[in-house]
Amino acid sequence: MLLVIANTPKDPLARTQAARLVGLPPADFSRRLAGTLPRVLLAAAPVDQVAALVDGFESLGFAAFTCDPATAPSDEDRLLVRGIRVEAGALAFLDGKGEAHPCFGTAVSLIQRGVRVSTTSETVNTTERRLDIGKAVLTGGLMLTSKIQKQSVRTEETREAFLLLQRNDGQPDAIIYERRVDYRFLGADKQPASYANLEKTLARLRNLAPTVPVDDRATRPGFVSGLPLTSSDPVDLALHLITLARTRGF
Repeated sequence: MLLVIANTPKDPLARTQAARLVGLPPADFSRRLAGTLPRVLLAAAPVDQVAALVDGFESLGFAAFTCDPATAPSDEDRLLVRGIRVEAGALAFLDGKGEAHPCFGTAVSLIQRGVRVSTTSETVNTTERRLDIGKAVLTGGLMLTSKIQKQSVRTEETREAFLLLQRNDGQPDAIIYERRVDYRFLGADKQPASYANLEKTLARLRNLAPTVPVDDRATRPGFVSGLPLTSSDPVDLALHLITLARTRGF
């Protein structure tokens, strides 16, 4: 069970008392909460003590909550958007089969920005010829080189931005990936670059739902990488923690 801090008081005495509450040196306590909130303070909080810890933090002026990483939604729970139609007062998200999923602006409670980073590794075998003095002597100069087999690993990192539209009408959340959606719905606003088109898409969404907040914390440096390793994908966990923090007003 994760113990998460969504907001901290300015009183340094409260932070000292909070550090004592969880048995951490003040410097270590501050380090764990450095950066964009919410932050995971304890990655393996005792289940039988975590409720008391949350109450203790709340009494000191912190905003704290618990999270089971296994409850974080993944893309298997979301609608992967392949196309968009803008209709009167509503959107229609198209899935991979071309089926339309209507969505009124009032049904969107939050838009989160994020980035998926995927890494692929490939083993590359190469052959080189090198001067071999020993072979040259043995063969009387007929053979001057030897074949050398070399093996290396080539790693490639791919980054893809996305928009996550979280719904409040009981329908699955919709996720729009930068390079997986058909942008023809933008018409004359369509740009040559996929990221620019994603930005245009966000502008269209905000026009249709102007009161819906846009949260970019999942894109900020160190936020996702600062999370502990769990059974959940780090990006999905980050999105979930932000959602839980926002339900508490942070």
